[in-house]
Amino acid sequence: MTGPAGVSVLLVDDHRVFAEALANLLAAETGISKVAVASNLDTARTQIATGHPDLVLLDLSLAGESGTDLLAELAEAPAPPAVVMLSGSTDPRSIVQALEAGARGWLTKTTRLSTLVEALWQVLDGNLYLSPATLQPVLRHLMDDVRRQRAASGFVDQLTHRELDVLRCLVSGMTRAEAATYLFVSTNTVRTHIQSLLRRSEQHSTLALVAFARSHGVTGIDETEGSVITAGPGSSS
Repeated sequence: MTGPAGVSVLLVDDHRVFAEALANLLAAETGISKVAVASNLDTARTQIATGHPDLVLLDLSLAGESGTDLLAELAEAPAPPAVVMLSGSTDPRSIVQALEAGARGWLTKTTRLSTLVEALWQVLDGNLYLSPATLQPVLRHLMDDVRRQRAASGFVDQLTHRELDVLRCLVSGMTRAEAATYLFVSTNTVRTHIQSLLRRSEQHSTLALVAFARSHGVTGIDETEGSVITAGPGSSS
């Protein structure tokens, strides 16, 4: 597909041989009038300020720098160029973070030239573009996030009184034995409640469970007024 005439591109990549080779290939494409190369963010900032490229192809990792830093800066600019990440990474978390920061697409460095050029036209036409190799991982990551958020939103409300008591003991830093003594139950009962809490929260360790609980407003016993005990000695667990 032929793109709009006179498009200028800035390629930001610290791998000189790769960057120069790709720049030469892009410059030969119909519709691309200019391709500049920057090997670091300072040079990229200067090129953007003086050359006003229509589109920036930006590597994620740049010799101690992160391309996302430039994304954050461009997000505050009055008329920023479109930015497409060009990276060797297919990590869905990094991709989602880049898109949230303002990137219009993500391509892997193994993308064929024809696909890369098509992606540029799609982005310049106002669309988002993800490399086929990244689309499924990103969708799975987003679906997992939605599932986790739904599970977390009602986490505390779903707990029984005793589960909440046990959780607050853990948040206070108590061991299982200490929680059992405090709650007048057996250590096996505490262990059973912890296993239930781990399943409900979808966490894989007690430490992660405590962090998860704190992020959802659960406080420790010493952080609340009065006792959290909901049943005394001899009560059911």
